[in-house]
Amino acid sequence: MTESSTRPSDRRWWIAGLIAAALLCLWCGVFAGIGGWVAGRDIGRREARLELSATAALQPVLPELGVLVTRLDRSGPAARAGVMRGDVIVAIEGVYVQDARDLRDQLARYRAGDAVRLTILRNQGEQTVSVVLGAFPGNPRLPYLGVYYTARGEEPADL
Repeated sequence: MTESSTRPSDRRWWIAGLIAAALLCLWCGVFAGIGGWVAGRDIGRREARLELSATAALQPVLPELGVLVTRLDRSGPAARAGVMRGDVIVAIEGVYVQDARDLRDQLARYRAGDAVRLTILRNQGEQTVSVVLGAFPGNPRLPYLGVYYTARGEEPADL
């Protein structure tokens, strides 16, 4: 066998090895990406449940109506107005909200820049707080309250 006859076959194995390695890397990248996405969603849900349970501990007896504030956007309209973690929003402009859907529907009646009166429960007492709504991040046509909330039995969300 001469030196020139072994080189083309060596090149083929080398190229086949490179292709196999590239396919393996591609497969591992896709698998890791999917795994990370699934794990990230799970971690987000677990974090939301922990925040809910920690905040619910501040309100040992939740009222039948209302939306529990689990977190606040620190620079958001509600935080600037004095709404606190653990508050329960029970009404907007005197219209009682039963759950998160009612809160979302009531907020949809207003625009960014509108001032609304929130009725909240704090320390077993009812208070009224005036909030100037901001523009929702990513969609300035929607009003933004700046609270992360839950209504018993619902997935936590934000408004």
